[in-house]
Amino acid sequence: MHICLVSLDYKPYRSSGLTLYAEDLARGLQELGQEVSVIAARRPGLPSRHYVEGVPVFRLPIGAADWLGYGWRVSRFLDHEQDKIPFQVLHFLDVHFAYACHEPFVASLWQSFRQRLTARNGSTYSTGPVDRVRRELYYRAAQKWMERPSLERAGRLVASCTSTRQEFIQHYHVPPAKIDLALQGIDTEFFLPVPAEQLRTRLGLDGYQVLLFTGFITPRKGLEYLGAALQLLPERVHLVIIGRWEAGYRKRFLEAVGPAIQRVHEVGFVPDEERPSYYSMADVYVSPSLLEGLGITPVEAMACGTPAVVTSASSGPEEVGETGLIVPPCDPQALAEAIRTLLEDDPLRRRLSQCGRERALSMFSYRKMAELTLGSYYTFLGSKDAAP
Repeated sequence: MHICLVSLDYKPYRSSGLTLYAEDLARGLQELGQEVSVIAARRPGLPSRHYVEGVPVFRLPIGAADWLGYGWRVSRFLDHEQDKIPFQVLHFLDVHFAYACHEPFVASLWQSFRQRLTARNGSTYSTGPVDRVRRELYYRAAQKWMERPSLERAGRLVASCTSTRQEFIQHYHVPPAKIDLALQGIDTEFFLPVPAEQLRTRLGLDGYQVLLFTGFITPRKGLEYLGAALQLLPERVHLVIIGRWEAGYRKRFLEAVGPAIQRVHEVGFVPDEERPSYYSMADVYVSPSLLEGLGITPVEAMACGTPAVVTSASSGPEEVGETGLIVPPCDPQALAEAIRTLLEDDPLRRRLSQCGRERALSMFSYRKMAELTLGSYYTFLGSKDAAP
């Protein structure tokens, strides 16, 4: 089977966790004997067509309109140059990119725009009042003109977790039979416990207890609540942050963390090969997120033997189950108490470390994700063949 994956980005350029999903899914499908092509945005310095680890990648202009313009360009490309990719299955890795598509397609589900409008105590997350108004207008327009039409046109939908599947069934009235479940997976042979003493020394963290957060840092991640929680924790507790900040959001974090900023270590970009070392170095991984499709970084931490504290927002409980601690979103006090519990209870931390690794191995393999997604493709093709 020839499968065409449509992603906003693809290696070597990563703009969000969606890119990691694209990479892992493409790899898993290839290992299952499928032929895979990728359509992605053309970022500065990248060619319009090349191969990445044996996968042909077609890169299209993106422009100032970002994913909105990109979705339209994908549709035009498929209308006029589809013969370049003779696929049997077209899979948009985010349903929102498919609004202009005229071909039958499969699409993945992540956060809905309804969720984005309500994630922060009933309102949208933002960097401030002006940004909040901008986001509300943008999200409502995208919900009406892009999200709902894409959901209606999709031949098959793939949800990354149960909470996402339920969101679109309950609030968008998508028929349950139309949505398959394929938990997002990781490479559990790459993410595993590794020695990290040298990394601790290099970062000047010997003798301290270390919290870790990694990801694309936007208001959706709720990092200001972790900053406020850090102020409530002892001086020996330090926070390491990996990732790139959305413009304007770091200011909100700095206001929340206050004088505890002296215990924050911003690392920025980390090469892939070092990621397991950072997870293994940490005593606790913290995800204060307000909304996730499936938060993959707590799963990566669990695979490396590091217990996680997550919020009850959307997929948090599915990520850790009983192998981590779960707190309400937007609650620095509860976040600090959960972190303190893990840092002060060595037997509990060791038990959750072992159980978390086992959970990651049993539930979050990228190979299993690819197998379930492939099953969705076969259902899609059967439905398409049966259509009049």
